[in-house]
Amino acid sequence: MNDFIRPLSDEFKKICFIKGEKNAYWPYSNSLVIGNCLIDTGAGSRALRKVKSSFSIEKVILSHWHEDHLGGNRIFKNAKFLAHVKDKPIIEDISKMGKYYDLENTQTGEDFEEITALLRLGNTRIDQTIKDNLIIDVGENLKLQVIFTPGHTAGHCSFLELNSKIGFVADYDLTKFPFYGGIDANLTDFINSIRKLKSLNMNIAVPSHKDVVMGTQEINNQLENFIIAIEKRSERILEHFSEKDPTNISDLIRKNLIYRKYRQNFEEIAERIMIEKHLEKFLDEKIIEPSGIKHLSYILT
Repeated sequence: MNDFIRPLSDEFKKICFIKGEKNAYWPYSNSLVIGNCLIDTGAGSRALRKVKSSFSIEKVILSHWHEDHLGGNRIFKNAKFLAHVKDKPIIEDISKMGKYYDLENTQTGEDFEEITALLRLGNTRIDQTIKDNLIIDVGENLKLQVIFTPGHTAGHCSFLELNSKIGFVADYDLTKFPFYGGIDANLTDFINSIRKLKSLNMNIAVPSHKDVVMGTQEINNQLENFIIAIEKRSERILEHFSEKDPTNISDLIRKNLIYRKYRQNFEEIAERIMIEKHLEKFLDEKIIEPSGIKHLSYILT
């Protein structure tokens, strides 16, 4: 259709991939048109205005609350907005984003507010909440199923068109960098959601920050590699623990166990949160146990 909008199937021509600006690198993301519905609005103003003029968009479904997926909400003021109930409060009040990134009362938090202003983000009223396995009417004899995939955020959702087996996997994005750097993230849920996506046996997968992936085997291979990337992080973190000498979070931060280098303060904060998510998982699995009176440090079990 043009350089940033393309149909994904000759048979299902009403399903179109919308390539995000700057190769869908933050603060942009890919979107998907499916019938009368648009999934996510992070593709950039130019692409989204073309979507608005080319398609009759009646519904906008938001996969989750992160800023790089909401940037074009203002362009579709007449559409009905849908999102999961757990992410609804933040989408409706974006001033909460700083809290959920643990940026409150920091210079990084002030910088983040400036970024959201530059992106022209605003509060978006959610007209309908969605839940796992809900079938959304998108017209054109298409059946869009909600796949609840928490972990990246508490209310993160993916989507599957049942006839074509085309899936939108959102921020289980098949890059080399799984992200769970918000306080509402959960690492166990994150891994379980990836496995849930593998079980769908999609023909085509649309990630938020990478190009379309074709073929069930290739999609499942890349989903498995996404899990392996997390496992390698766990291994790096556990190398800093022993059975005798306690380790605490301050011993682990700024060691680049997740980010190879910090390009901005936000990444240092996100690294700390993600390390904490690993520690929570280690505790649940009894790989480590608290040590010390205040239980602020841990040893291997």
